[in-house]
Amino acid sequence: MGNKYSSTTVIGGTCHEDFASVKEMFVKNFKTGKERDAQLCVYVDGHKVVDLWGSAEGDESYNGDSLQCVFSSSKAITAIAVATLADQGLINYSNPVSTYIPEFASKPDVKVEDVLRHESGLANLHVGIEPTHLLKDHLHKGTVASLIANNKQTFPDSTPREYHNLTGGWIINEVVRKATPDNVTLGTYIRREFYKKHNVDVHLGLTKEELARTHPLKAMTVTKAVLQSLIPNAFGGEVEHNIFVFGKILNSFKKKFMEVEKRGFAPMFAGQSQQGDPGKSIPEFFNSSVWREGESPAGSVHASARALAKLAAAMSMGGKVEGGEVITPGAWSLLHANPVCRPDAQFGMARTEFTQGGVNMYKDYEDDTMKERLMKSGRDGFVGWKGMGGSVIQWHPKLQIGFGYACTFLTWWDMVNTKARKMQKEVKSCVQRAKEKNTDVNNNEPTTS
Repeated sequence: MGNKYSSTTVIGGTCHEDFASVKEMFVKNFKTGKERDAQLCVYVDGHKVVDLWGSAEGDESYNGDSLQCVFSSSKAITAIAVATLADQGLINYSNPVSTYIPEFASKPDVKVEDVLRHESGLANLHVGIEPTHLLKDHLHKGTVASLIANNKQTFPDSTPREYHNLTGGWIINEVVRKATPDNVTLGTYIRREFYKKHNVDVHLGLTKEELARTHPLKAMTVTKAVLQSLIPNAFGGEVEHNIFVFGKILNSFKKKFMEVEKRGFAPMFAGQSQQGDPGKSIPEFFNSSVWREGESPAGSVHASARALAKLAAAMSMGGKVEGGEVITPGAWSLLHANPVCRPDAQFGMARTEFTQGGVNMYKDYEDDTMKERLMKSGRDGFVGWKGMGGSVIQWHPKLQIGFGYACTFLTWWDMVNTKARKMQKEVKSCVQRAKEKNTDVNNNEPTTS
């Protein structure tokens, strides 16, 4: 009962016995219809302890090296890349954006760190972007940056912070292009510094070879999601929440993403309407070649969970993993420095704590609201971010955990990435249990210390 995909689910990969409970959770998501294709990878103390992938519909072409769009998990990857440039002295977080982009001279108070903390006043646009302008050949013309520079700043009434879904990444890409000696885009820089040097399989702007490894995104229509929320999970309901909770979530989603025109803003992309069914419009656009081949550093990175976890593992270990230094200790420190905790208007005034480098520090506070508890439950001590529909790239420096999750089935209504969040919580518990019994989770032998 409730195991709709039990007969078709295929699971591959490896899992250390100390994390068997995590694997059980991963497998259950497929069998109960809450997942279609997904990957989970976890490092502890710099060693890979979980490397799993699966397909609910039995797609054996999907494996641990398959790529998918990881949406806003892209922000953490972009942040890591920018930190390496800051460490080289090419970018200074406290500099005005106009230092690098002359068109921003009309906005002299907007600093690089403001963009990365979602406090530039440019979360929304009054004129939409042409998607083709995000292709690498066009980015060198600076069209996107000029359009945003000419956009009027708007701040929420009670906080300077309003999450920048895509605009911040477009601004940072132009900063990088102007700051680097060879004027490369972030896509080119990430390919060179992460993929070619360290075999970290993350890509911003896909090649033909990478397109062939990319699996299409899928999503439920609003109607199907509502009907599924009427079915209890025990009886096969594929939506995590009951109809009452889901109804509230759906109303909140509509206000955030489908009613921006009522506030006087344009859709992010020219010619698109945000009134359609997200279960249809999201896969249609984000499976398109123009999105996959373009560069939206805050949203269009395509990666495997292995790659996300490897980067996260390096961040959990001060910049090194598997014998290589992905970023220097100086870059690591710059990335994590100067966190500022503020309410975010897009998240219903739930607080986020973004560093100057653009990664969020997850901390539990005694006065956490219900929204904040939902966002952070099980994530206390983690750093990083997450992406629309399910992906996560986060690291825990104290416990030295690197966590990566990627999937093709977009639960577009779930802004807290519940599936991954629950597995993160269990990973953390497994690590703590292993440490309590004085076991090395990498070889299952007692430690001498």
